[in-house]
Amino acid sequence: MLPLHPILKKAYWGLAGAGALYAAVMLALTNVTIQRNALYANNIVSAWWADVDTPQAYGFAKNQVTAFNVTTPDHEILYAWHVLPLNVYEKNEAELSQYPSGSPEGDFTQTKAFELLKTDPKARLIINFHGNAGHIAQGWRTETYRTLTFLPNTHLLTVDYRGFGRSTGQPTEAGLIADGVALVNYALHTIGIPPARIAIVGQSLGTAVASAVGLHFADPSGITGLLPGSNVSTTPSSSSKPTSFAAIILIAPFTSLPTLLESYRIFGVVPVLSPLRGYPRLQNWLRARIVDGWPTLARIDALVASAATEQHPLRLHVIHAKDDFDIPWAHGVGIYESASAALTAAQSDAVVTDVSVPGVTGRTARIRSTASADGRVDLRMDLLAYGGHNRVVTFAPVAIAVQRAFEASSA
Repeated sequence: MLPLHPILKKAYWGLAGAGALYAAVMLALTNVTIQRNALYANNIVSAWWADVDTPQAYGFAKNQVTAFNVTTPDHEILYAWHVLPLNVYEKNEAELSQYPSGSPEGDFTQTKAFELLKTDPKARLIINFHGNAGHIAQGWRTETYRTLTFLPNTHLLTVDYRGFGRSTGQPTEAGLIADGVALVNYALHTIGIPPARIAIVGQSLGTAVASAVGLHFADPSGITGLLPGSNVSTTPSSSSKPTSFAAIILIAPFTSLPTLLESYRIFGVVPVLSPLRGYPRLQNWLRARIVDGWPTLARIDALVASAATEQHPLRLHVIHAKDDFDIPWAHGVGIYESASAALTAAQSDAVVTDVSVPGVTGRTARIRSTASADGRVDLRMDLLAYGGHNRVVTFAPVAIAVQRAFEASSA
């Protein structure tokens, strides 16, 4: 056998080393603890020195943000923010600025911010579910809150899931759904906001939470079987009837975690399942060991089918950017198209539109919609030319989607 050229020998050992490292990473990810740490990345904080109790450091006015805690039925303590709309804050600035700011309020219900939200019949509320990693104020999140609360009378509630930031516990699929349900129940029952004045907005991982929460309230009896049956997240709602919100808005969603991992790269570098396409048995073996599947497409289909057959309103808006290099935009399109098919299967007279908008930079590359003949169920898809994965939440189409949802709900 001829000796290998030194360069070929180095390349051989380099490839062998890369293969061994990949195999070690994949094997490690079959461990439940390691897998969940990689998925939720709740311990990865880009600015560990940042003080989330000082919202002014993120561009908010003094006491425009009120930090408080929400307790879940399984006794986890979630760190939450309430952000006042700018127009409401401006009218009450003199009084609000007199109060001390800092650590979370012991009782949010005794604050001026709570009063302004609860007593205003024009108040609208966004319940925001952020993506993985970090905490409530990481990255583009604070700019998202500021952008959305520029809308008149539009308050915002957001929360760190269990195990994120200052919230207690450890993240799991069932646990995050429980957290989302707890926050929505807090808005509905503690604050007393009617569901028609609530829009549920999720980005990235938050879209999976938003979809599951939406299905929980649309299917309080749990007959779909698509929610964790043994967890508090599926504790029956106070109402046995479906609850319909102003909108459920999904920004950069994924169809399911196993499907996403077929193309996903950890930190944009390490591929997860794509190198195993030629080895379907091994790929399926690894897929079977994904503990939190997050089947968003199936849950949205069930949500749409429930709305179509039970005759309760549903406004679903999917937004995805073509330059999203974390979650390919095909996932957003897949969710919309499957939801559209679910609606047309239930109601053959549903109206379908598809409009391309070429050459309009920064707005929309394509707008699609499917609506029931009576307008009760309204499905929309905005495929944006720009926005990336995280920054897109701060773009105008998201705020426009929220504004139109509230206007349609109040009509």
